[in-house]
Amino acid sequence: MKGAQDYNAKLIEFARINTEAAFAYAQQLSSVKSPAEFVELTTKYAREQFEAMTEQTRELAALAQKMTLEAADPLKSRATKAFG
Repeated sequence: MKGAQDYNAKLIEFARINTEAAFAYAQQLSSVKSPAEFVELTTKYAREQFEAMTEQTRELAALAQKMTLEAADPLKSRATKAFG
């Protein structure tokens, strides 16, 4: 149960971070004065979002793996007692 709560909390945190980044990007777009600035800003935003998504995916995968291992521990100990 705790693992699921941690996972959900992390998802909410990432949603907040990504929403703030999108608003910041939109705000910066409003001050763009040339196509070159637009391309530069958009490229920077896309790169940063890709890096953030990669890190967020890694963190969520680690949490999911931890939850899986924690859920398997009681089963493993019961199997060890029954067959060991």
